[in-house]
Amino acid sequence: MAVVAIMVLCALVPFFALVRLARMGQFGLVMSLLSVLGAVAVILGYAMGAPFGIDPVQAMAILLLGVVPGLMGGGAGALLGRALRDRDDSRVGK
Repeated sequence: MAVVAIMVLCALVPFFALVRLARMGQFGLVMSLLSVLGAVAVILGYAMGAPFGIDPVQAMAILLLGVVPGLMGGGAGALLGRALRDRDDSRVGK
């Protein structure tokens, strides 16, 4: 049960943060945060195949329990924030 709670937390924090940033129009920052999460995923993926200071099992656990849910939540949050921003802009008449 704790594993699922950690995964949900790792997904919800980027989701709400990126919804808020995208709704404010900070799309450059949104893309930067998503690219940092993607870079962490690539580094941990490389660490699973060629151990260089981190245990491959630990790298896989961090990747699958923390980074992948974060990427999924962040991507969904960015898309929702963009859609809400577009809806708000169309109401104003921009």
